[in-house]
Amino acid sequence: MTNTATLDIDSIAVGGDGVARRDGLVVFVPRTAPGDRVVARLEQGRRFARGRVESIVAGSPDRVEPRCAHYDGAQCGGCQLQHLGPEAQRDAKRTIIRDTMRRIGRRTVDLPVYHAAPSPWRYRHRLTLALRRGSTNSWYGGLHSWDDPSAIFALDDCWISDERVLALWREVLDASDLFPDATELRGTVRLAGERGTFVLEGAQEWAAVDGFCARLRSFDSVWWTPVGVHRRRIWSAEGATAESSAAASFTQVNPAVAADLFALVEARVAEREPTHVIDAYSGSGDLALALHARGIRVSAVELDEDASAVAASRLPRPSRAIAARVEDVINGLFPADAVIVNPPRAGLDPRVTQVLDAATSPTMLVYVSCDPATLARDIARMPSWTIESIDAFDMFPQTAHVETVAILVRGVRQ
Repeated sequence: MTNTATLDIDSIAVGGDGVARRDGLVVFVPRTAPGDRVVARLEQGRRFARGRVESIVAGSPDRVEPRCAHYDGAQCGGCQLQHLGPEAQRDAKRTIIRDTMRRIGRRTVDLPVYHAAPSPWRYRHRLTLALRRGSTNSWYGGLHSWDDPSAIFALDDCWISDERVLALWREVLDASDLFPDATELRGTVRLAGERGTFVLEGAQEWAAVDGFCARLRSFDSVWWTPVGVHRRRIWSAEGATAESSAAASFTQVNPAVAADLFALVEARVAEREPTHVIDAYSGSGDLALALHARGIRVSAVELDEDASAVAASRLPRPSRAIAARVEDVINGLFPADAVIVNPPRAGLDPRVTQVLDAATSPTMLVYVSCDPATLARDIARMPSWTIESIDAFDMFPQTAHVETVAILVRGVRQ
């Protein structure tokens, strides 16, 4: 059922939509700010409704003019909060973490400590674009519109991406006449130092691959994931290092904030003076190496074989890198004094939370999360752990995403 209503927006939800209430029903309204009064067209469901702004009756003082022309012009879905000032974005993200922890995690916590990004713009070192053919049959790279996920617009600029990433993308598109024969593809450019890594997904044959790679003067490697096949490296530049090749899987989106986050984790773990730490979902081993340098033995577990191989080449004995699924090996790694988990957005496998809740040797658990909802869900599954502190790192300014570090210790749950 569709109708129109005047709504007062009172908060920001996970995902970035504004939240209003009407006749006891929660209404989610994209591109709104706390303090807005809007007229919105509603689509009502059983448990909640969704709204689309038709007009703003009274704008919130938290509103700012979006910097990117695509934000309103193309309804770009890459950012969700460009219409909010920095303080409002900070407050929204802290509140999302606290409220999600209470609602899903069933834990009462204060607003987390907030760590701002050094710059709210031009921070992304990785950019993934949908690749489509235009009217002249040439390829263009773009993003999805938030209000129509099937719509792809051609990207002219991305204000949250490093300009070097955009220059690398232009180099890729200049060689796109040598892409595989396909109706649609997906590509990712990752910046490692001053050089790029390109990952292409889609198609089943690529006849002109050698010519394409030869035209990428600013890249160290090209990877391809054909339909139904695991990703494989198809080209490496002369002199490319193992670390630059591993960038196909692991490049920090925001290196400056990532460095601050991992410095906090390293310091908090080191304070406990552990002798053995399990670093689960360890990537190419940066944190494991830093802890090893402090005299701590580290077992670094990572499923991606390329990243794990890099970690193995860097980690001296008695530390070690293990290429495996965390849920398959974690039970055999104890005893350990502390465990660090940094899972993908889907969170921890239930087998991991079960093991961690039952294990007796660790006295500290550090959970680094890119999704407050899965973080809260996983903590709810581990009642034997108590939250000691929560920190929010604004890894992704202008978006609704936030990185969270939860420190847990053994004890009675809150």
